Amino acid sequence: MKKILTTILLAALYFTQSMAYSQVRLVIKDGTSDQQLKQQIERAVSVVMTEINRSQEKNLARLTLPEDHITREARQELNMLWSNEHFRCVDEELVERLLTSRDGYQVRGIPLSVNVMGGDDKLEYQEAVINFDKNGVITSIYYTINPELYGKNMRQNMQDKRFEVTDIKERMMILDYVEHFRTSYNQKDLKFLRQVFSDDALIITGKVIKVRRSEVSPAGNKVIYTVQSKQQYLENLSRAFRTNSYIKVQFDDVTIVEHPTIRGIYGVTVHQKWNTARYSDEGYVFMVWDFRNQDAPKIHVRTWQPDFIDKTKGQKLNPNDVFTLGDFDL
Repeated sequence: MKKILTTILLAALYFTQSMAYSQVRLVIKDGTSDQQLKQQIERAVSVVMTEINRSQEKNLARLTLPEDHITREARQELNMLWSNEHFRCVDEELVERLLTSRDGYQVRGIPLSVNVMGGDDKLEYQEAVINFDKNGVITSIYYTINPELYGKNMRQNMQDKRFEVTDIKERMMILDYVEHFRTSYNQKDLKFLRQVFSDDALIITGKVIKVRRSEVSPAGNKVIYTVQSKQQYLENLSRAFRTNSYIKVQFDDVTIVEHPTIRGIYGVTVHQKWNTARYSDEGYVFMVWDFRNQDAPKIHVRTWQPDFIDKTKGQKLNPNDVFTLGDFDL
């Protein structure tokens, strides 16, 4: 009898430790004086991230998230990401500041350990941003860009005396959309990409080719460009989504420039790392974002240019050749 009791106690202790390891607790240190909102957001993050940790530990194929704390659309987007990447929150206690966004609130810097499904089982560190509506319900969870890059872009804006407070909020909104855009590739979210590209979007893709020596030019490499419509680009992307078990996209540099004469038009340049089981590359993505309708921003131009003209010789693309707003008649 004593042996049976000991076994039960050990099992209970193991179960308790396992549950404690899975649980996540958020503490909002500042950003709101509304105690009810603060408690709602703390509860929402704690419950949702704990459930994500439980699902990761049990290797569940699908997340079952509580409807009271997260919207239906956010649940769908998370499950799209979950089908390609499993992740968990690596900290049991999160102490963060609540930020005010255009549509509600957000908490940044949620530390995650990510395992790409079908990849090499290597765990990678990522950070997430969680967005909330004005009632404290989670509306989205995306991977963030590098926190230092985010801070640099925000500080650059706030230190420029020409910008009003509304422009700071616009820059925050732009970075949010850039993070959503980046995560949409990891999610294989064609719906969002179809929505965010304008119908007449210009898609330009650079490709390095070898050039034979001639009387007028030496042998070497050069970049040629292919122009696609939105429909052609999305059809090719859909094919890539189907034929690759995972797609991992990272942005490790971001620059935002406002159009000098058209209010609400921004040029966004990112350095992108693209990785799949079959193919990987690095290069520059330039986008023209139109935020004149802030409820439905659009991308009018997307270009990609390779990092290297000739990697074996260390010949990189000249920074002056990277596309900018000045290259397009808007």
